[in-house]
Amino acid sequence: MDTLYEIAKAVGAASGLLAISLLLWDRYVKHVPVAVVVARPLMAGSRQIAPFLHLKNPSDRPILVSWNNGDYRKMRVAKGQSLEGVLQTMFDGETTISLDGGAEAVLPIFKPRDYDDISSESQIELCLRWKFAQPRIWKVDRSIVASIRKIDLDQLIDGYYEHDEG
Repeated sequence: MDTLYEIAKAVGAASGLLAISLLLWDRYVKHVPVAVVVARPLMAGSRQIAPFLHLKNPSDRPILVSWNNGDYRKMRVAKGQSLEGVLQTMFDGETTISLDGGAEAVLPIFKPRDYDDISSESQIELCLRWKFAQPRIWKVDRSIVASIRKIDLDQLIDGYYEHDEG
């Protein structure tokens, strides 16, 4: 009888630990922003397809996303398609944008200057930092890495298929 009680206790403890682990994992993952490299026309109706960074904030709280500018050896993100947004990527410094809860942003990406010399199997990464604008507990920046192989980026752009959203 004692053995049966010990087995039931062990099963209960294991299921409790599993439930707590799943709850913590869900809370942590649910609020992490997503960054994906996508292909889009430069403007509506344009035949020139370019890479963009699609950022999505699944949280209900606003976040701040930042990245470094000025390094021509890396992919660079522009704050927007305006002249100011593009010029900002050329100079050393940092760019920060805010995304409301549930908001999305699509930002233009500039390829590295030596893009043609990069091996087709090489990974190209965009390193971003993010934090909640009004943190409850965790106050330091966290990172998001959007990574894609060069050959996949080329195929993403060359194989772009325009579809109607609706």
